[in-house]
Amino acid sequence: MKAKLPFNIFKFSRFILGLILITTLIWLTCDNSTGQPDFRFVFMTDIHVQPERDAAAGFRAAIARVNQIKPDFVITGGDLIMDALGQSYQRADSLYTLFIEICKEFQMPVYHVLGNHEVFGLYEKSGIQPDHPQYGKVMFKQRLGEGKTYFSFNHEGWHFILLDAVEFTPERRYIGGVDSTQLEWLKNDLTTVDKTTPIAVALHIPLVSVYEQMKNGATAAFSPGSVVKNSTDVLAAFEDYALKLVLQGHLHILEEIIYHDVHYITGGAVSGAWWQGARHGFPEGFVVVDVKGDDFSWNYETFGWQAQP
Repeated sequence: MKAKLPFNIFKFSRFILGLILITTLIWLTCDNSTGQPDFRFVFMTDIHVQPERDAAAGFRAAIARVNQIKPDFVITGGDLIMDALGQSYQRADSLYTLFIEICKEFQMPVYHVLGNHEVFGLYEKSGIQPDHPQYGKVMFKQRLGEGKTYFSFNHEGWHFILLDAVEFTPERRYIGGVDSTQLEWLKNDLTTVDKTTPIAVALHIPLVSVYEQMKNGATAAFSPGSVVKNSTDVLAAFEDYALKLVLQGHLHILEEIIYHDVHYITGGAVSGAWWQGARHGFPEGFVVVDVKGDDFSWNYETFGWQAQP
């Protein structure tokens, strides 16, 4: 008489095979092995739209390329018009109107960062007095900012913060800075964010750059209007948070600085050298960011623009 096995080997084998199959299906479902990003967004800065220099056509060409790429959304990095600082109300109004009209061609949401050139009537040569109802940043707030110059939003597990990096001097000039009211708002905003949530920041005037050193030597200093004067205060607010990416504009160059795993990307310029060709060898273009989990990759995308002679 044969001894009975304590279990049926054939049933057990089928069970193991079934378990392997289920595990494989779960792995294939959860693992994004195709390399496709979880989401994609575009950062396009220093557009400087204007009726002159064929700039409107250039901006439209950039938008057409963005629409082909199909990002989830676009962040503009400031200096959207050329310009409102020293212009009459009629000129500034017409530039904002032109920019807003062209932006209707985007096929995805667009979030705007304030640049220095969006500030209306700051320079005395504009003839605008500070008591004008749209003086300073008011015009941007009403036309593009939905009443604000800084705000945050969430997308697919990331927290995005758009900052206002433009301050004024008593002499009616602009400098790079984030004021105390905004710093307090930033700290409060971060209290709503989990410490492990990846964060991306966008602002116009850079927090950090090596542009001046590359041009003029390692000890060269930036002017007050070229970088944010209190950048250490801004970055201190992110201590113990998962800041991953800082997107910057203003300098019309492309650079990446990595420090303590934070990537500081100065994103070139859609307008290149203000629609007169490349700027220091950096052509007209914008930054495309592909996000996968809490990591990302990026590239600089040109759009085939040729400046008019």
